[in-house]
Amino acid sequence: METRTSDVFDVIVVGGGPVGLSATYEVAKTGAKVLVLEKNNFFNQAGSSNDLARMFRTMYTEDFMADLAKEAMGLWDALEKDSGTSLRLMSGLLNFGDKDYGGDTPEGTLMGPVANLKRHGMPYQELSAKDIEDRFPFKNLPSEWVGLFAPDNGVINVQLLLRTLLRIAKDYGAVAKQHTRVVHISPPEMIDVSTIWKLDAIYHEDQPITYRAKKIIITAGAYVNQVLQPSFGISLDLDIWEMVASYFNSNAGPRGTIFPSMWFQFAPDKNGRSQLFYGFPTLPWGPPNVVRIAVDAATRRIKDPKDRSPNVVSADDINDAQEFISQRVVGVDWTVPASTLSCLQTNVFDNMFVLDFVPERYLRSGPKDSVIVFTAGWAMKFVPLLGKALAEMALDGKSVYACEEFSMTRKDPKTGKGVIVDENLQHTMKRSYSTFSEQKSGSSFTFTQQASGSSRRGLHNTSC
Repeated sequence: METRTSDVFDVIVVGGGPVGLSATYEVAKTGAKVLVLEKNNFFNQAGSSNDLARMFRTMYTEDFMADLAKEAMGLWDALEKDSGTSLRLMSGLLNFGDKDYGGDTPEGTLMGPVANLKRHGMPYQELSAKDIEDRFPFKNLPSEWVGLFAPDNGVINVQLLLRTLLRIAKDYGAVAKQHTRVVHISPPEMIDVSTIWKLDAIYHEDQPITYRAKKIIITAGAYVNQVLQPSFGISLDLDIWEMVASYFNSNAGPRGTIFPSMWFQFAPDKNGRSQLFYGFPTLPWGPPNVVRIAVDAATRRIKDPKDRSPNVVSADDINDAQEFISQRVVGVDWTVPASTLSCLQTNVFDNMFVLDFVPERYLRSGPKDSVIVFTAGWAMKFVPLLGKALAEMALDGKSVYACEEFSMTRKDPKTGKGVIVDENLQHTMKRSYSTFSEQKSGSSFTFTQQASGSSRRGLHNTSC
C-alpha cells in the first residue's frame, strides 16, 4: 500500500552523499523546508565517499578552477566555524616529478599552477629532487625532477565531514530519510498557486511512498541515471572508474618513516600503465603507521553502477602501487597491503563536473530551472562550495559557481558528442557498448583499458 506524505517541501535532495548533504545544509540554513533522501545507509560504501581521507587542494592550472578552489577555502572555514568541528588537516601538498610532463596536453606541466598561486597571493616553494628526498621518504628520484609544495592544502576527514553535515543540517530543520530509493519523478501538478513535483520512492525496498517538492536537487553521483532516465527520458554519458587504493605499513621506528603531507607524482606512462601516483600521511583519525598510496588511475571502467565488481578489485592497479613503492619510497612495506578499498569515480568526457539545471525540454511540462543535477568530477575538495551552489540554484534560480564549463548541454569539441543522451540514442549506445564488451570483457558496460587524469582537461585520459 502506497503512503503519501501531506507535506510539500521547498526542496528535496536525492542522494545523501557529501554534496547532497552539503546542499541540504545550505538550504536548511535559509529556513526553507528541505528533505534529503538516501537509497542506502547514510555514510555508506556504495559511491565515492567511503574511506578516511580525500585531498583538499588549491593548485590548478585552469584559472576558473583555481578561482573556485580559492573561494572554497573560505567556505570550508565557514563550515568548520558553524559546526564547531575541524574537518581538515592542513599539512600542505607536494606535487613532484617530471617538470615537462603534460607540456603537450591542455592541462600543462607540473609547474603550471604557479601563475595562479601568484595571482591569488598563495604561498608555495619550488624544490629540487634532493630537497624532496631530504624532506620526504622518497628515493631514486631523477636529478632533473622538481617539486612544488603549497601549504594551503590539506587532508579532508571524510567520515567526520559526512556526519557533521547531516548533524547540522538536521539542527537547522532538515528532514533526512535513509533506505529510501527514488524510482520516478512524476510530471508536476498545481497545488494552490505552486507547481509541485511528485517523487515516488521505495522505503526499505518494500514500502512505496510519495513525496512532493517545489524544487529537486539530484546528487546521486554514479547512480544519477537511475533517477534521470525513468523520470525525464535522458541519461548522462558516464564513464565510471572503479578506483582502487591500498594502505601500506610504514616503519614505526627506530629510524621511522613519516610523510609530512600529501603528495602527487607527475610522470609519463610506463609500458602502457599510468605513473600518476598519490599518497596521504598517516592520519590522526586513522590507524597508526599506515599510509595510503595508490595509482591515480583505474583499470576497470563501467557505464552503470550495477556492473560494479562488489568483491574483487583490480590486481593490476594494486601492483602498480607496489612497484612504485618498491622503487621510489623508503620505509614502507610494499609486499602486502594492510588493507585495500575501491570507490566509484564518475566522469564525463572532460573529467569535469556536471552542475546544471535539467533543460526545460526534458521536464515534461515542469517549470524551467526546477530540477538541478550535480554529478561527475573530483568534487570532495569543493563540497561546501557545491552545496552552496546547488542551494542557490534551487532557491534563487542561479549561482555564480555554476560555470559554463559545468553545463549539462556542453559537447566534446573533438567528437561533437554531448553529456546528455536521450532515450532513443541511449538504446543505440547500449547496442554499441554490448558489441564492444562482447569483444573486450564479457560485461555489457565494462571496459578494461586504464584511464587516468583528474582535472577538466586531464593530465591525460586514456579513456578517450
